[in-house]
Amino acid sequence: MAPIQAYHRPQTMTEALQLLARPGLRTALVAGGTSLVPRLDEQEIDEVVDLQGLCPAGIQDGGDRLTIGALTPLQALAEHPAVPPLLKEGALREGPNTFRHQSTVGGVIACADWESELLAALLVHDAVVTLETPAGTHTLNLADYLSEIAGQLQNAIIVEVTVAIGGQVGQARVGRTPLDTSIVAALARRDERGELRLALTGIAATPRLIAPDEIEALDPPGDFRGSAAYRREMAAILSRRAVAQLDEASVTNH
Repeated sequence: MAPIQAYHRPQTMTEALQLLARPGLRTALVAGGTSLVPRLDEQEIDEVVDLQGLCPAGIQDGGDRLTIGALTPLQALAEHPAVPPLLKEGALREGPNTFRHQSTVGGVIACADWESELLAALLVHDAVVTLETPAGTHTLNLADYLSEIAGQLQNAIIVEVTVAIGGQVGQARVGRTPLDTSIVAALARRDERGELRLALTGIAATPRLIAPDEIEALDPPGDFRGSAAYRREMAAILSRRAVAQLDEASVTNH
């Protein structure tokens, strides 16, 4: 790996976007640095653009939706009283305490790890991502963003995400130990209108929303933690358990 040639800390979003769009330079964005820094030896990067102090941080309660700034630390997400329980637990499962104080919500969305329960929780809570681009502000559903990450992040910067709150939720997971990263996880939410959203991790390149009747057709990637057949079977079992929790909650509430 060649040494990084320059470090930039822009003062405006316009300046940051201009730095990102320069031709002939491999430019990386950094916020908390927990994803980029440990992998510097594996990446070819010419220059770094630091977003600290530029993108918003913090959580704003808008009634039926929360607005979460891209630079909000995961620990702040886990501690905020207005954040739904699935998002709190998802943030806690991203890593240890020291990691959560440094890692950001925007970084989790940008990296789109296939085993991230936080991303799955964002999906079931109807997350909408806001990007700043040279052409202006662009918003899209998190599910659409995850379907084409490279294209969405081309010369773009994640600035915030909004999520719906309320509804009934359920979750189920399988891992080598209770505290280990899940091999497969299923997260479900039924909103006030009765609409069901089911998200799975560990079954595709990123966490994804899926209808229960689509699970049998899944072709997950296999690895040493679980074959494709095992992951598909667990997806079906865990999805049933997560959805059953919604039905149990509905009976209890009535």
